[in-house]
Amino acid sequence: MQYNKGEWSELYAFLTILYQREVPAADKLLNPTDESYHFLEIIREDEPGKIRLYNLEKDNYVVILNDQHEEIKEIEAGELPPKTRKILSEIQSHDKGTFAIPEANEAMNMLDLQKVKANSSEKSDIDAIVRDKIATRQRLGFSIKSRLGGASTLLNASSHTEFQYKVCGINNSLLIDKRFESIKELIEYIYENGGYLEYQRVTSPIFSSNLRMIDTVLPNILASMLLIYYSGQARTIPEICSRVAENNEYYLSEKDIDFKVKNLLRSIALGMMPGKPWNARLSTYGGYIVVKENGDLVCYHLYNDDDFKDYLYENTKFDTPSTSRHDFGYLYDQDSELYLKLNFQIRFKK
Repeated sequence: MQYNKGEWSELYAFLTILYQREVPAADKLLNPTDESYHFLEIIREDEPGKIRLYNLEKDNYVVILNDQHEEIKEIEAGELPPKTRKILSEIQSHDKGTFAIPEANEAMNMLDLQKVKANSSEKSDIDAIVRDKIATRQRLGFSIKSRLGGASTLLNASSHTEFQYKVCGINNSLLIDKRFESIKELIEYIYENGGYLEYQRVTSPIFSSNLRMIDTVLPNILASMLLIYYSGQARTIPEICSRVAENNEYYLSEKDIDFKVKNLLRSIALGMMPGKPWNARLSTYGGYIVVKENGDLVCYHLYNDDDFKDYLYENTKFDTPSTSRHDFGYLYDQDSELYLKLNFQIRFKK
């Protein structure tokens, strides 16, 4: 089996939790705090219909059960750290691409696993029974992000993350036959010739609805952020938000814009997907587990929500997805008017 760094990191995090049984909360700088989240059981659908429960309530043992809560086997938790350390070393030593880790195969066989990544249609990578700070047992989903490899995405581009703009204030004949090397060049040409781009809509009704559930003005703010990014004015989330505030288009302070964008980032991280109707509930998602460069795990949860939102805000940037794959970034005619579609994805800074 060969996987990339991010995929192997999911297995590494899973194995680490099996023997550590808790993950410390983190502040906005990824530093662990005095609080931890205690894992009592991990629920994993390895393949469709094959569910395994990894119960961690017996000292020094991992008890593996089927979905009928019948015991399959138990293993000593002390057998996992040597294999886990070797998996970490292998992940750290590879530059990129996919690669095999023999020790991972041994650990997976021990744990009755066939796949590195759990079978799930949800955003969560690990489902678990967790005891929180007020001693409540809850089943929660956690997304895993790894800093062991390249910068990972927070939001992937798709047909649902597309914004439509109308070209206004410029003679269309100046644009019809002109070829542009980049989206930046196209936007600059429109601006330099007295034109502007007027936001029309989020082309996906689903994503539009999800955004408006977070904040009714959020689609407009994002549309302005995209224009700032593609015109080359700024790239990181804080820089772009600052530019939106300077333009004063929405009569909002920078603090107001930051607040709305932080809520968006948190919602994306905890389950909101552009192509899936969202019920605005965050409680079913335990939060975010980050695999740090040294292999340590830290966690963000709704209890340390402000730190989590600050971490996402300070560590993300806009990214340009493939224009050919997602079919955007060029002018097109519709009812004798010219339009432009822009698409985006959000990536973590490395």
